[in-house]
Amino acid sequence: MLRPYIVYYKYKIPTEKTQGAVKQYRVYATSLEEARRLASRHANYPHVEVLNVKAA
Repeated sequence: MLRPYIVYYKYKIPTEKTQGAVKQYRVYATSLEEARRLASRHANYPHVEVLNVKAA
């Protein structure tokens, strides 16, 4: 059964001096480990840092 998990991440633009705001998005997965894997796969883009993954 798929359950919702919330991924908290930060995106920093290299030309800006301040840190990026903490944002969130929802991922549906069968377990917390799978949600973390999905979050790390989505965070493969440059300048994205995953902060936390929690069950919604």
